[in-house]
Amino acid sequence: MRGLRPRAEVFSRRVGQFRAGAILFDAAAVLLALCSLAFRHFACKFSFDATLLGRSIGHSSLPTHLTNRPPDEAFHLCGARPDSLARTPFPRCPILHIGRFAARLHSSDATSTDGGGGPLMTEHLAPAAVAETHIEWRSSLKSGDASTRVPPSPRVLAGESTVHLVNPSHISFGVGVITPRWLFVLASATPASYGRPQITDETLEPFDVEAVRPGDVVGVGIHTGNALRGYEVGSLARARGAVVIFGGIHATLYPDEALDLGGAHAVVRGDGDVAWPLVLDDASRGTLQRVYEAGRVDADRFVPARWELLPKGRYMWGSVQTVRGCPKHCSFCSVWRTDGQTPRQRRVDVVVEEILELRRRGFRFVALADDNFYPVTLADIAMAQRQHNVARLEQLRALRAERFELMERLTQLPSDMVFFTQITMEAAEDVAFLTAMRRANIKGALVGVEAVTPEGLKDVYKGFNDVGEALVTRLRTFRDHGVGVLGSFIFGLPSDRPSTFVATADIADRAGLAFAQFVMLTPYPGTVDFAAWEKSLGGDATRIGDIPVTRHWLIPQAQRPKVYAPHPTMSPDEIRARTQAVWDHFYSLRRIWGRSRCTPTLRARIAFVLLSKLYRQMYANTGIATDSARVNRANRWARLIARPCRLLFTARPLPGLQLPAAESGVGVGTEARA
Repeated sequence: MRGLRPRAEVFSRRVGQFRAGAILFDAAAVLLALCSLAFRHFACKFSFDATLLGRSIGHSSLPTHLTNRPPDEAFHLCGARPDSLARTPFPRCPILHIGRFAARLHSSDATSTDGGGGPLMTEHLAPAAVAETHIEWRSSLKSGDASTRVPPSPRVLAGESTVHLVNPSHISFGVGVITPRWLFVLASATPASYGRPQITDETLEPFDVEAVRPGDVVGVGIHTGNALRGYEVGSLARARGAVVIFGGIHATLYPDEALDLGGAHAVVRGDGDVAWPLVLDDASRGTLQRVYEAGRVDADRFVPARWELLPKGRYMWGSVQTVRGCPKHCSFCSVWRTDGQTPRQRRVDVVVEEILELRRRGFRFVALADDNFYPVTLADIAMAQRQHNVARLEQLRALRAERFELMERLTQLPSDMVFFTQITMEAAEDVAFLTAMRRANIKGALVGVEAVTPEGLKDVYKGFNDVGEALVTRLRTFRDHGVGVLGSFIFGLPSDRPSTFVATADIADRAGLAFAQFVMLTPYPGTVDFAAWEKSLGGDATRIGDIPVTRHWLIPQAQRPKVYAPHPTMSPDEIRARTQAVWDHFYSLRRIWGRSRCTPTLRARIAFVLLSKLYRQMYANTGIATDSARVNRANRWARLIARPCRLLFTARPLPGLQLPAAESGVGVGTEARA
């Protein structure tokens, strides 16, 4: 979920003129954007981003892919090219109705043309059409080579075919918090011969399938959370005669699923920066492969986004990526397995130029949409020193120096700009880094707390975090250095007990968190947790409408369980109820008003309250509630609040803004070397 613009023209001018004015809404604005980032963080990251041609599309976002290849491996293609790719009619297949969703499964009847079947439904369409749906599901994950199941694609002609890029969502809010960067990165990677790519972000509005012509290319980027809607979009586009190409973290993990259920002609696994134009070239030559292994590209090959294609007045925050990869190995996260554990940092000048392009267009709030903005810790450097590993030490110091150089350059940008990112808890012990963040106007950070007990941290492989009073002190350190924190907590861990919920709420209050997110443990593909959970269930997984819970993303939204992994002492309903109670506690009006003291004026405090309620409506109620009436009511409130909130964010465009000159020696001093 992403997107917004500021309150009124008068306020917008004041923001540009006075530093004090720029501060008024910064805290509240940062927090809303942090919440959006957190939602994507736990929705399996960004999607078919350039980071994953199918990737945090998150994730932008997004922004991630499971390639099991070394980070420095060069781009490569694999898979035999078929001898002939003459047009083959798309077989009329039985319709797969899963609640409100329908997709085509392969059948032996290959005599009909594209477009057969029945209604394809999501919340974007009329629910009456699914009154007599038939639920049928069968896995094709072991059904043989993909090339035996998917017929060749129609011919794509550069100059005549249109490229459509779609970020699927089953709900549209009309405005978004953060720009889905992957859409605009792949638009940038699209050769000029294809003309202007048509971009659809369904968090804003549904995809117009009527605009698709035979021979067009439709690129769909999916993460696990939006895979179901993505398969519907792909099937609809294929029925119109389009060439359908999937990417993103989920398509990377389950390419057969996109081919079978999403109408895909091809799937790209890995970074899309380099792969996308090559896939389009193959499509134009009639030599499209079924699966492309794109791997991880080096940072100097990352493609900048085409921000001139942004729709005006639809997003609150811009987004820029500075580094891919995370050196940690948290059990609930797939990033370290998909983006790799070796940080790939972009050149500072390239990052700053992309930020300037956003400011020229009126964005003064920018998300540094990185897997981990703090890739080198003081503990990493100390370990290399103890091991007398000179090469490793110099590598770490170079990476750290680049971080400081970037933050120094950010201080030279217009003073009304505000940044936020996500980092690990260890940054709290790095005073030099926090000081540099404050000087760079990085006013907010998503910090993964996850658990407040030693047992809980062990459950998620995050023993480097603190607990108890030490945890409170660490979190307050961020606040003391001018960095507002969105703390993210996970409930439903095996070690959790009823007292865990009370302790978590208490620490969230005492630590001075500006915002907090309380999510229930969900096993996402590509993670250690998912692998262990799937293995433990074996062939005895519970089924909902004949869909095993180990494929929970295929279950209609309204029927999905809220808790997937059995807990040793608590029922799913108890975990959900206690999680909702913590949300209710933290986001009570009294506590929100108390936290709003972090802002300097009454107007800013009111904005803080408004944005807190918006986040609560967009994420807590819709994600946890089982009552459909409550979910629908929350969606309506989110739409109503989001539009005026957008007015809090934009500033006067600065089309003539130029790149500040780099100063020699920036970022290589004592602080950077540590």
